[in-house]
Amino acid sequence: MFIQLKSFIYTNYFNFDTTDLNDLMSGYYVGIEKDFKFRDNGMIATAEDVGIFIRALNDGSVFQKGEQEIYVYKFEHGGLTVGYQSLAEYHEDIDTVVVQFINTTNFEGYEYNLSEIIINRMVKIIKKRS
Repeated sequence: MFIQLKSFIYTNYFNFDTTDLNDLMSGYYVGIEKDFKFRDNGMIATAEDVGIFIRALNDGSVFQKGEQEIYVYKFEHGGLTVGYQSLAEYHEDIDTVVVQFINTTNFEGYEYNLSEIIINRMVKIIKKRS
């Protein structure tokens, strides 16, 4: 599926018929040996495409005239499904999008909380270097 967003094309896939599974990161749930990448659910996208989309949300280029004013959500992303979780944030002060993909989940919250700590450390490192 291709979604035309004014100045770029955002590629994502909603099923596995269009995806080479060798290109897909394995996904695991704590305590279960099974690789969840073979489940046909969720959305598949690259970190680059998520970054492009988050930047477009924040610079307004994803919106048609008048749409940005009615968009009520923060311009970042957090996703969670069995075997996968992701965080993506735009940091205006350094004009940077940080995308984090994680291939292990546990709905008890430990891995998600750890991912929040890790992305915050990543941002600190990037800010120090910029």
